[in-house]
Amino acid sequence: MDIFAIRQRNLTTLAGNYESQQAFATALDRDESQISRYLRGRCRIGHNFARHIEQSLPLPNGWMDITHPPQQLDPSPLRDSLEQFIRSSPSPALAATIASLLNLLSDTK
Repeated sequence: MDIFAIRQRNLTTLAGNYESQQAFATALDRDESQISRYLRGRCRIGHNFARHIEQSLPLPNGWMDITHPPQQLDPSPLRDSLEQFIRSSPSPALAATIASLLNLLSDTK
């Protein structure tokens, strides 16, 4: 499987964690039609967009470039909401505290 197929598969998996394609597009700060083209394989996910996805969804650098077993993803709506709060919080201290708690919870799985 080439890098573009891996990225598309990962994008599809990530999109499945959202209530709608529009919600996923909003999380990525992209237009829904653009995300649709990537999900349908009409456009290849290049290096820059892969890194953008990782930064938008707090994923480790390079995450989009490797295959992942399904259990590595947490589809929890609460987790998604907290991660969105972390990205938009006016309080860096509170955002850092919540991020630390999420990391601790992830490490205990």
